[in-house]
Amino acid sequence: MKRVKSFTNEHWAYITLFYVRIIWVVLHLILIPYEYKGSNESLYIILLACLIAGVIPQFVWFYTGHKKKWLYPVVELVVTGMFFIYSSYFIGEYFSYIAIPTMCAAATIHTVRLRVPLWIWFSLIPPVAMAIVLPVPTYSISVIEGFFFFGLGCIIWKVIDTQRKMHQLLEENERQRQVLEQYAQQIEKITLLEERNRLSRELHDTVGHTLTSVIMGLDATRYLINDSPEEAIQNIKQLGKISRDGLEDVRRQIHHISPLKEGESLTNELKGIATEFSLSTGTTVTFEAVGNDITVHPQISLTFVRCLQESLTNAKRHGSADNIHILLSVQPELVTLTVQDNGIGMDQIQYGFGLSVMKERIEAYQGKLDIQSHKDKGTKIICQLPFKTGKAG
Repeated sequence: MKRVKSFTNEHWAYITLFYVRIIWVVLHLILIPYEYKGSNESLYIILLACLIAGVIPQFVWFYTGHKKKWLYPVVELVVTGMFFIYSSYFIGEYFSYIAIPTMCAAATIHTVRLRVPLWIWFSLIPPVAMAIVLPVPTYSISVIEGFFFFGLGCIIWKVIDTQRKMHQLLEENERQRQVLEQYAQQIEKITLLEERNRLSRELHDTVGHTLTSVIMGLDATRYLINDSPEEAIQNIKQLGKISRDGLEDVRRQIHHISPLKEGESLTNELKGIATEFSLSTGTTVTFEAVGNDITVHPQISLTFVRCLQESLTNAKRHGSADNIHILLSVQPELVTLTVQDNGIGMDQIQYGFGLSVMKERIEAYQGKLDIQSHKDKGTKIICQLPFKTGKAG
């Protein structure tokens, strides 16, 4: 049963040849009685020999084709060749029987080492059979029969083999496509997870810090309402300011999640963020662009957007800056974003979570992050990404 299933999975051309050979044998079983003029006993012997010569190679082909591919062509040569010579001798004339079996044998040979000697032997059998019944000078046409049909079988094998390799190549390409698609999905999941973790941490820190301050302040104010009403009012005002600042932080973080506008230029993207930040915080923000206005890959644009947002947030939150200048410089092979503020600055650069993430984003695209800061002299953050070379290009 397994072998039957295996044979039904063969290439359609092999199945066609298999049944063509059966028809060929049956056809000769029908034609032999018309060609043979001898006794009935001899006729039965020839018919039996024809049946055996048809069944044995067919049986070998059906049951051992996958295990021993060389066996069927060899059996075909021996059994069919012997019957062909035998039938030509007893019938007394050249009785073509070897053509289709020769073609089938050639179509199943997969190695050159076996194909060459079998081609020679299949080409010699017809002349031998013809030499038995006709004068030697007249059997040259029989060479063409064996040689031609074996060559036709080789062509069939080549077509089948080429089609099979193309099918395997297509399957391999499809498999590689599926692997790449799965890899891309995994990368996308990892990227989204990293971004989600970053935003969740920042939201946790912002909301947690704000709510903690408000709760602690309210607890303290509760005890001051009766003893010191004026101080309680001042505390309430201060807590209100803290709450509003925390709300603005949350809004800015939510804005980070919103998708980028497709097809928008980098200059407009960054300028829009600077304008929104200025309006929401009351900070003076100036934006300057030098060079051509460009549209970059969404991931590159996202990198600059995140760097600008982080720089503005740090300038206001940690640097207490009230004036920020943004410079976007587009050169033939380099895009530079510079954010300079007039905040309190610092003598020693400390890479917290935000700056570390910014640095990782830029270095992922072969870029460079440079931070310059001095106490009471503000901070300058320079983000550089290659434009035409590397991933940014």
